[in-house]
Amino acid sequence: MGEINGILKKWHINDIDFRILKDFKDYFQYPELIIKSLLSRGIDSREKVLNYTNGSFLALYSPFYFKDMEKAISRIMNAIQNKEVILIFGDRDVDGVSATAIVYRFLDKLVDDKSKLIYRVPEGQDNYGLTREVIDWAALNEVNLIITVDCGITTVEEIEKAKKLGIDVIVTDHHEPRDVLPDAVAIINPKVKSDNYPFSFLSGSSVALKLVLGLAERLYLKDYHNEEIVFLDLETTGLNPFKDEIIEIGAIIVKNGIVIDRFEALVKPENPISSEIETLTNISNEMLNRQGKPIDLVMAKFLEFIGTRKLVGHNLIEFDLKFIETYLRKKGLPQIKNQLEDTLKMARIMLKNCKDHKLNTVANFLGLYVDTTKLHRSIADSEVCAEVYRRLIVMRNQRYVELIEENISYAAIGTIADIMPLIGENRIIVKNGVKYLKRAPVGLLTLIRELKLDFERVKARDLSFYVSPVLNSPGRLGDASLSVELLISSKINEAEDLVVDIIKKNGERKNVVDNSIEDIEDMIEKEDIEGKKILVFCSEKFTKGTIGLIASKFCNLYSMPVVVIAIDGDLAIGSVRATNGFDVPMFLESLEHHFTQFGGHTYAGGFVARSDKLAEIKKSIENYEFDTYEEKNYIDFEINDLGEFNLNNMRYLDNVLQPVGYKNQMPLILFRNVKVIDFKSIGKKQEHVLFKIEKDGKTLNVVGWNFSEKLKEAIFEGIEINLVARPEINVYNNEEEVRLIFVDIIKE
Repeated sequence: MGEINGILKKWHINDIDFRILKDFKDYFQYPELIIKSLLSRGIDSREKVLNYTNGSFLALYSPFYFKDMEKAISRIMNAIQNKEVILIFGDRDVDGVSATAIVYRFLDKLVDDKSKLIYRVPEGQDNYGLTREVIDWAALNEVNLIITVDCGITTVEEIEKAKKLGIDVIVTDHHEPRDVLPDAVAIINPKVKSDNYPFSFLSGSSVALKLVLGLAERLYLKDYHNEEIVFLDLETTGLNPFKDEIIEIGAIIVKNGIVIDRFEALVKPENPISSEIETLTNISNEMLNRQGKPIDLVMAKFLEFIGTRKLVGHNLIEFDLKFIETYLRKKGLPQIKNQLEDTLKMARIMLKNCKDHKLNTVANFLGLYVDTTKLHRSIADSEVCAEVYRRLIVMRNQRYVELIEENISYAAIGTIADIMPLIGENRIIVKNGVKYLKRAPVGLLTLIRELKLDFERVKARDLSFYVSPVLNSPGRLGDASLSVELLISSKINEAEDLVVDIIKKNGERKNVVDNSIEDIEDMIEKEDIEGKKILVFCSEKFTKGTIGLIASKFCNLYSMPVVVIAIDGDLAIGSVRATNGFDVPMFLESLEHHFTQFGGHTYAGGFVARSDKLAEIKKSIENYEFDTYEEKNYIDFEINDLGEFNLNNMRYLDNVLQPVGYKNQMPLILFRNVKVIDFKSIGKKQEHVLFKIEKDGKTLNVVGWNFSEKLKEAIFEGIEINLVARPEINVYNNEEEVRLIFVDIIKE
């Protein structure tokens, strides 16, 4: 991987393994553009490609990886049964209102007395988070249980106060925790280090969805929830239980989709195994001689391991159990009386379109792709069987499936709006959120229709550019409950009225933001920002609901941390945005003596302070010492033939990579020795550039947003450049064209 210099940034070019490139070409028949795009993001095996391109919602992790999930759902169910008052408390942004709607909609189906379920989000002059004022309000309204969504992880003193007032709190959040966690009934947060959740970048709305799915498993999957189930598999020397021998026993105990114990043993056979069995299982005679144990000893420990638990296997009844029963009869031992379930029989009934019902074929049909070289070993097959079983029982429960299909769009919108990385489980959530958008509740459907988005063509980018800002607008102006009401609405007339109000708020929000941006541009003109490491802007004209948007704009523009502070009477409310390795939570913690409240993510955060301390706070921010971190910028690959970028290839690439967004963008590509033609500046202020590149008689359009000033001396008609750009399909007047988005020019 080499380092090269651009006029704006230093770049590293990813290495491409050409052996894998050739294998993918032969196996998948993909164009090279797509294969290189996959390889550049670490998708370097056939199984990884298939898992990446499939992304079924069945692949969502069990909600019970959260260690407090059982505590949370038990407390909620007790509250419902005892007719206690439940408050769902969220945040004012898109992620917060989506999370609030997810939990409210589900609990609303469970409570008999609707007055016992209420929600609240910060509005008007309310500060962010679960404040003391909210606790007092909850006590006055006889609330017994508060469920926080998208907030709460840092409100230690507030939750202590709630506890003293007899109010229990369940925290569901995704923000960075501090050293001391709140003394809540349960904490559901993937960033809590002592937790076991395998993915730490969930949005607040996705964490809320996990809480709801945990409740649904308890209610809908009663034969599965909290049951310890044994999944087992045998490797044998043949198919006949009367003459062939067991050479390996593997089993796992699974509870709520999570492996809690394992049993694995090689069995020393009476006779050497054949070369065919060695090849199939990767178990050699030498291994059996060295590690194999007598069948009597292995079977005794195995029977102790399974106890009286339900047994599940693939072809369990006609194969594995026959071998075990034959051994037990020979030894005059009691037969197994455990409850049995066979995933082979389940698959034959449920998956009529599956080409055959072998374990790996069924797994693939359900969107699970594993390294086949690791199969035909007992533990590996048991693990696959356990996941196949979980997916089958989820599939056959229509209420559980409908719950996911109705709510996953909300979690997707929250994920996109909060700029969560579109990798891992987030990618599954957003991919399915877009897929099942038409099954979303009526409020969201009404908004999408009003925005004139085509349900058949909606992508993650459309949710980001059109839907999220509109849903965000009421909260930015202190009326976040408008968005919650829309998302929980079940009446078309009510939803239509709410949409009108919300779109009106969006227009007001745009005016407020535009005015604030102009104010900051005036400040920049009057103030020398050269050499500063952090930019700070304060004004009584700023509104606390829009400072995050403004901070993001100037952070992206100047590529440095930006703090925007709204002065509101006695309070100073700040929003922080950063890039390039600047740790926002660490920054805020170093200044916490100034704040009455603070919190955030790695690159975003906020605080509340007294406005009479503003001069002191501003000085501390500007004097904050940190190491400037030069983030490595990676070019995915180089392509010489502009002809690769035809509409067919780009549609194919778009389909494979979607959902596209943060950490899963269209590839960044180097185009060497391309000629610039038709260069011009465009836009109201001539701030953008538009030109074509030409090579070997082929051309592509290029647009550079807000690059006019930076490129005025670097690019001109007829020059040859080495261009770094991202491809996209641009739609204008319903016509599609492939064009490139300018990023940099490489100097060589």
